[in-house]
Amino acid sequence: MYPIDPVAGVIITSCFALLFGAAGVHKVRDLRQFAEVFAAYDVLPGWLSLPMSRIVPALEVLLASGLLIPVARERASLAGSLLLAIYAAAIAVNLRRGRRELDCGCMGFGRSRSISPGLVWRNAVLALALLTAGWLPWSSRPLNWLDVLTIVGGVCAGALLYVALDGLLELSRRLPHRPSFARDDGAGA
Repeated sequence: MYPIDPVAGVIITSCFALLFGAAGVHKVRDLRQFAEVFAAYDVLPGWLSLPMSRIVPALEVLLASGLLIPVARERASLAGSLLLAIYAAAIAVNLRRGRRELDCGCMGFGRSRSISPGLVWRNAVLALALLTAGWLPWSSRPLNWLDVLTIVGGVCAGALLYVALDGLLELSRRLPHRPSFARDDGAGA
């Protein structure tokens, strides 16, 4: 197995650190609202919902920190991948129940965004990407100033790409379903 370049590894893990950090801070800013969104998923016993709604934001901030510390990177990437997979599973369970009206909590509280199959796939792909970047060996070459500029640009590009793709996912969910273009009228051309 070939090691990945440390610049690519730092870009990927930094993007995930940014994602988890922003998600954790967003939840901490309104713990009451997050507790309501969390409880609405109805995947845990009621008595466990409130304590877990307090643990999740702290875990996300801890994961963000762990992804930036080389000795903690592997464990943080494994835990982060597991958390993303759990999010995907909770959304999938509720979609299966027919509960598409649930707020995913992705857009900030007060800006409701309903769950969708696209969110399941998004979280699954993110979980796989994080696991891969965290567990593949990295080459040990030293970083130079050009690498630092590349990392900063890569993290900015990754964040913009995430926001753009997430916006497209939301837009595609809101567009009306188009009828099929197949001809069914039996008339010849």
